[in-house]
This record gives sequence, structure tokens and C-alpha cells, in this order.
Amino acid sequence: MDVLRDPTHIGMFEPQDLVVLQGVFTRLAAAKTPSLDEDRARSLARSIITLYRHGVRDPEQLFDVLQVQAS
Repeated sequence: MDVLRDPTHIGMFEPQDLVVLQGVFTRLAAAKTPSLDEDRARSLARSIITLYRHGVRDPEQLFDVLQVQAS
């Protein structure tokens, strides 16, 4: 039953995960012109989280992938 207690299996993030996610979001939001409205910010956050959950854990790689997609 340890699987049920493992945060990765129930969609939770550890504090160090949140630091990475927030850092990538902050960098991408700062790079966007014009600034993000609420809908675009939510969409960006969802994209970051989706990639992170699928194994893209390197902040630089997350930034690069999403920066290219935004172009």
C-alpha cells in the first residue's frame, strides 16, 4: 500500500518540485510580450505541469521546449 502514500502517484508535488515549476513559469512569463492575461497564464502553467509530470524535470529543458512552442 506504499503506492497510495507516494505523492507522485496521487498528483502531488514535493516542495523542490514547486520551486522548479514556479521558476520556469516566472521565466516564461517574463519572456512573453505582451504580458500574460489570466487565461494564458493558466494555459502556460498547465503546459509546464504536464511536461513535468511526463518526465521533463530539467528547468532549462522545460523553458526551451515551452519557449519554442510559444514562438
